[in-house]
Amino acid sequence: MDREGKKNNQKAPALFMIAAGLILIASAITYAMLENMNRFSEPGKILVSLGLAGSGILVILLGLNTKFPWKGSSGFFLACGSLLSISGVLGFIILYPEDWFYPKVAYVVLTYTAGILLLLFNIMLQQSGNTSMPAESGSEPQDIETGNTMYAGESQLVAVISSMMVSRILYPEDSYASWNSTDNENEIYIINNDIIQDDKEKGKICETGSSSGNIPETMFPETMMDIDPETSGTIETNGTTDTFEIITETGTKSATAVTKSKSFFSMKRTDIRKDDHMKEAAHKILRFHFGRMLKHERGTMLGKDIEELHDMRVAAMRMRSVLQVFNGHLDMNTMKPIFRNIKDTRRSLGAVRDLDVFMEKIQHYTGSLPEDRTSELDELVGTLLIERDKARGLMLLHLDSTKYDKFKLNFTKILEKEGQWEESLVDRDGRPLPHRVRDVLPPLLYNELSKVRAYDDLVREDEPSFEMLHALRIDIKILRYTLEFFDEVLGEETKSLIKDLKELQDVLGDIHDAVVAMELLENYLKYGKWDYTEGRKSVGEQIIIDPGVENYLAYRRKEITELLESFPEVWTKVMETDFGVRFSNVIAELYHN
Repeated sequence: MDREGKKNNQKAPALFMIAAGLILIASAITYAMLENMNRFSEPGKILVSLGLAGSGILVILLGLNTKFPWKGSSGFFLACGSLLSISGVLGFIILYPEDWFYPKVAYVVLTYTAGILLLLFNIMLQQSGNTSMPAESGSEPQDIETGNTMYAGESQLVAVISSMMVSRILYPEDSYASWNSTDNENEIYIINNDIIQDDKEKGKICETGSSSGNIPETMFPETMMDIDPETSGTIETNGTTDTFEIITETGTKSATAVTKSKSFFSMKRTDIRKDDHMKEAAHKILRFHFGRMLKHERGTMLGKDIEELHDMRVAAMRMRSVLQVFNGHLDMNTMKPIFRNIKDTRRSLGAVRDLDVFMEKIQHYTGSLPEDRTSELDELVGTLLIERDKARGLMLLHLDSTKYDKFKLNFTKILEKEGQWEESLVDRDGRPLPHRVRDVLPPLLYNELSKVRAYDDLVREDEPSFEMLHALRIDIKILRYTLEFFDEVLGEETKSLIKDLKELQDVLGDIHDAVVAMELLENYLKYGKWDYTEGRKSVGEQIIIDPGVENYLAYRRKEITELLESFPEVWTKVMETDFGVRFSNVIAELYHN
């Protein structure tokens, strides 16, 4: 009886710890489900859910370790495993998300993993020791067998709960698992660079060997590009994009193309016409730049050429500008979530691009220094490389997410749905609405030009504010993009107007970049952090003494002064009479046959 009571007293705390661990993990899963958690949830939510889950696994393993009497070196393994695991959990809580980057991530993960492995090893060691003990009574083997069964069941339960937690965060239920998730809609296929729908051949993606243009493989995952030779057979077309046939062992099936127009994946120009409806023109512009964005997606993800990322970002920016240029001509109930996703993509790309530009500026600066000073910004460059790795990691998570894949799939469907782009020609009272490009574009362009020229009195002040110059840059960008969108139907002098606007926009952009760089460098010297956040308390007037950074800061301040001095010259080009005359001439081309 004493021995049996001792065993029960030993199991009681173990069962309590196992129950506590299960409660922690169950709380983590419940919280993740209630908050609809995924990889892109708020950092605080991820911290709570993973913190609870990691602590729960640790507590369960500690409970399993206390089920058996400590023998030999088991106490050492238990102590080391507990210390390492707890250190891993605390390290995650302390570092995430602000300091959660390599190599600190590796240290925390390795520490936690080593602790868990030691605890598991200790359990197996104790289990082996108990199994090899001779039985003193008929009931002893039964107790050991029961212990084995309980241990196996508890381990399986821990594994199941842990996999549920990870699966919930990485693959939320409301996200598309892959592009072939169509939510009970017709599947999308690709043949000869055209998008094709078929109600019958669900789950198959067809691709011919010949194509009129290059389609980025990242548009469709590799699992969807592969064709099973045993089931798909060969593909034959009738020479057009209207129909195609899939010949299989069971017979021949046909499908109908959604559109007869050339696919936006291989568009060389928008082909806008003067008599197009404005909504139809927006459709062509979005198709063209969406294709451009996808064309540079793979190069952006590979990261070998920074210009690939730049071109992809520019395409996203132009699509985003369509919302402002074509305001009132789009169905915002349909397009609002699309533009929101485009904005998210542009931001993820912009975070990396801004650091690329900053690095280029530093390289230009150090290249002008004497040889004995070329390394004075090495520490700053190292910090920027870490920041870029963090930004690039977040960008890759975005581009590899189911949310981004779902956006591409939905946007493709919208762009290929012809009825989606029909515009109402009358208002609610039956009165005709201006809708043709040749009628709507002239007042639109003159209105954008008037917005830009309205800054004249402000920018001629002795010290124009940087905020005002930044607002001017945005309005110039919209005017320039509007001219670029309709370049094919405007006069020959459009390119010269765009050139003048781009020169002005570049100067304003350099001023803005220099102002932002100056603020970042000042905060880096004062707070010791590159990306300063509002509200962070200073730990000193200047905690970093770095002559190299101070010299570079002075260089950027001087750059702002020089840019402000050069600004009036490029601004005059837009305000002079010749610019207005050329502007009117390109618009007049709309009324020529």
